[in-house]
Amino acid sequence: MSDKSTITRRSALTLLGAGATAIAMPMIIRPRPAWAANGVINVTTYDKFLPKEFVEKFERDSGIEVRIRLTDDQGKQYNLLTAEGANPSTDIVTVAGHRYSQFISSKLIQPLDTAKIPNWKNLNTAYQDAPWARVDDKLWGLPILAGYEGLARNVDYVKDAPSWQIMFDPEYKGLTSYIVSDFMTIAMQMLGHDGDFVTYVDKADIAQKATNEARDLLIKHKDMVRKYYDAGSEVQQMFINEDIYLAHSWSGPAAKLIMEGHPIELSVPKEGTFGFCYTLNVVNNAPNAENAYKLLNAILESPEVGAAMTRQSGYSSTINGVADLLNDREKLASTLPQEQLDRIIFFSSVNRDMKNQMIDRATAEVKAA
Repeated sequence: MSDKSTITRRSALTLLGAGATAIAMPMIIRPRPAWAANGVINVTTYDKFLPKEFVEKFERDSGIEVRIRLTDDQGKQYNLLTAEGANPSTDIVTVAGHRYSQFISSKLIQPLDTAKIPNWKNLNTAYQDAPWARVDDKLWGLPILAGYEGLARNVDYVKDAPSWQIMFDPEYKGLTSYIVSDFMTIAMQMLGHDGDFVTYVDKADIAQKATNEARDLLIKHKDMVRKYYDAGSEVQQMFINEDIYLAHSWSGPAAKLIMEGHPIELSVPKEGTFGFCYTLNVVNNAPNAENAYKLLNAILESPEVGAAMTRQSGYSSTINGVADLLNDREKLASTLPQEQLDRIIFFSSVNRDMKNQMIDRATAEVKAA
């Protein structure tokens, strides 16, 4: 995904004529476009998250111009807000649940006032007051899309995959791929350790030993890997080209392949996995906070918005009634059997610094080995 910031907006009407022409002709006064009547709202989010049709309808209905800045990285959003300090240029940012602590402790986002969101009742009850979303006894964002790390496989070549161990099966040597840092925590989980580091608070020695064990496993089986990838588009292309048959993948990229008819299946193996929600968060000192709440409320107004988000991003919507609007292939791509859903552990904000430091170091060691 390009790192270039993109802003979408309607073109403003301009007054024609200048100088002598303006004197010779009467001035034509044109009405301001509807979207310009009630101000603006600036949103930093990922590509395909806010459907174009929804944004255009919201502008018409509310008279608020929506300016979207695209991002492809949590760190970039954090760094931008930190640099802007008390005078942010954006009103809403898109934060992954496990990054809450970083944004909250830096006072970059504000607690969410659900009283300003009458349509909050349309949010699935699993997300209305989820434990991972509540920090310091406050809610901090509107969950819009849920994702998880899954085992993706080409069903033409891999019929079943009940365990993450299949990623190390010699039959698929050179036909697997993963993001090293993300798969590292899955490997820890597979080995019986805590891949989210929640139980390792004040237990650095135990955490390091567990991390090293997963690191050594990945180094031992480096020859299994066709390529370490970074972006979802990379793993999609490898599956399309049949360069790989198996991959650790975030649900979004894999789901898009399924929706497009490719022979891919996504599952949660018996050892479990990790999940998260993308949330829309109102920025601290947001210049257009009231407009921000209007947008959040509009998102929850209709399940059609959630369905469009799912179709575009591949991630599962958090809004009630979306499943009824999806076709069979879309449901296959964005839903899981209950027993697999029960294996998903939502990322915690606890002990993130230790986790990031140890995983980052181990990732570098795997790549250098």
